Amino acid sequence: MSWNDGNVAKLKELWDQGLPTAQIGKLLNFTKNAVVGKAHRIGLERRPSPIRRTAAKPDRKKARSPIMPILNFESKNTEIIQISSIPENFQPSVKNVFISTSKRGCEWPEGHPEELEFHFCNEERFEDKPYCINHCAVAYVIPEKDENKQVQRSNKIRYR
Repeated sequence: MSWNDGNVAKLKELWDQGLPTAQIGKLLNFTKNAVVGKAHRIGLERRPSPIRRTAAKPDRKKARSPIMPILNFESKNTEIIQISSIPENFQPSVKNVFISTSKRGCEWPEGHPEELEFHFCNEERFEDKPYCINHCAVAYVIPEKDENKQVQRSNKIRYR
């Protein structure tokens, strides 16, 4: 459906009544965006956005054109100082953060972190795990494989 003189007159009338653009679009069989576009093209008065904005918008002109600061140096003559304390074959020390030389104990928490008695187990760790052998038994549970359940599942899959 295209805009004709009758639709434009109804648009102006409904616009002046203050109806929402979506409702005007339904009454005239146009989309909300078509109503907004036509109102803009024929120069109807702009409406405030229904979305409440609490924060102030930044000024876009200031954001686009940055002001370069004026730098005033005390002396125009700058001297280049040579640093001779750095040896020519300088090699920084490299520390591998993934390999720890100090052995840490079991990290199993005991107690509540907000209590004064809270601490970690600190027993000797089991292999490369973060816990001792006793706490590994609690933390790492190996699921049991039940042969009967496996057979039942495979039968269900076959006959479906």
